Amino acid sequence: MLWQAPTPAPPPPIAFRTATLQRAVRGIDVEILAVTNVPVRVTISRAGVRLGRDTGVVDRGSNAVRVKIGPKGIKPLRRGLHVTVTIEYGAPTPLLAKPALQLGHASAEDDGPLSA
Repeated sequence: MLWQAPTPAPPPPIAFRTATLQRAVRGIDVEILAVTNVPVRVTISRAGVRLGRDTGVVDRGSNAVRVKIGPKGIKPLRRGLHVTVTIEYGAPTPLLAKPALQLGHASAEDDGPLSA
């Protein structure tokens, strides 16, 4: 055969899991499942307006990246509201998710995402 179809792209090494609103620490915890160690940049936006962006390294398994949100951006957010989560991990196209926010109960002394 002279022509063969190109091989399909492999699946991404990460998957989005949840987005949890943490009002006490003014942020959103984005939980990500990973197959390998991957550096990521997570951007949270609503109606085309960027609310926050943060970077982190996601280890194998389930990890979270906390995205800090300013006081004006966090005020209108509530449980069940849909936001756009963009996860860039080095691929030509980023991973996009539009989840409904969950409500978390982190205290202000919390030192990191999912540390309870």
